[in-house]
Amino acid sequence: MSSLRLVAALACMLVLAGCSQSSLPGGGGDGGGDRPGAVAENTCWTATGLGLDPQDVLALSKRFGVPYLEAARAVAGRPSFAHQVDCRKDHAIEVYKVLRLPTLDGQLTDYATLLRAQAPLYAQVARAVSSGCMTDVLAKAAARAGVDAAVMSPVLPEGATLGWAPAAPDRWVKGERVFACTLTWKEPGTVRYAAVFTRAMPTDERTCIDSKALVFVDCARRHDRERIALIDVRQAVAAGTFPGSKSVRDGPNGRYLDLPDARWKKLDAACTAYLRSISATKRLTGVANVDTDDWPSPDGTYPVYCDADTGPDHDPLVTEGSVYDRG
Repeated sequence: MSSLRLVAALACMLVLAGCSQSSLPGGGGDGGGDRPGAVAENTCWTATGLGLDPQDVLALSKRFGVPYLEAARAVAGRPSFAHQVDCRKDHAIEVYKVLRLPTLDGQLTDYATLLRAQAPLYAQVARAVSSGCMTDVLAKAAARAGVDAAVMSPVLPEGATLGWAPAAPDRWVKGERVFACTLTWKEPGTVRYAAVFTRAMPTDERTCIDSKALVFVDCARRHDRERIALIDVRQAVAAGTFPGSKSVRDGPNGRYLDLPDARWKKLDAACTAYLRSISATKRLTGVANVDTDDWPSPDGTYPVYCDADTGPDHDPLVTEGSVYDRG
């Protein structure tokens, strides 16, 4: 493993820290009221959660015959889709894509299935939706990694998360069996998911690294690397087709993931493919690295980080500004 990969892994430690499917068209607009709304692409919502009120969770538990604690765990953080807002105004949640799962539709007639998060069918749904929520660019780049069921996502600023959720229970029961791919902000704002892939996102919302000082900096400042994406390989680790925590070794320069060079090259290729899609720069390439202290992460993921960087055999290139320069 190259020393630059080890440096990248050390830098990660400084961070403070979802079958077939088809997209559905939708539209934005002004919504309102306190009833569950139709889930559609390019709609935005308040942060109202399905599991915020214990009495609502109890009602769900009784209605669908699922133990209270099991239902509570399943809906924790799940949007209620009760209050739609104009996407041009401050919002906490954006639905940037909507999916159906045709091959699973026949097994998903009962919303109770979506309250049993430990069941094999739920895991199957989660894998399918997480894969389907990738944009075409992300899916094509992820395919270059050579890792089964890998899910790629852009690195987001602190306070922003990607996720997914089914339509509200009442609408699901009435036949609206769709899943929303969501971008959620801890602090409501007007930034849209599409902006993440363009120069429209301010540099202080990007993640750049000064490797010499081992600190994250605003990309407007001098830096030699920018973290642009991550590839979650948890499904491959679970299947035993990608190394897990038992493959972390102690080396002369610190801990590292024992992975053959050929596999690193494929991961680098996936990172480079994504870099080329969002940047016109030819001076940098995509470099994959793993933080061994984040393998796995507390949330159960196995993230491979993608940095825009010089190759392992080249001197660092100090730059200013983000590599996201399209759009």
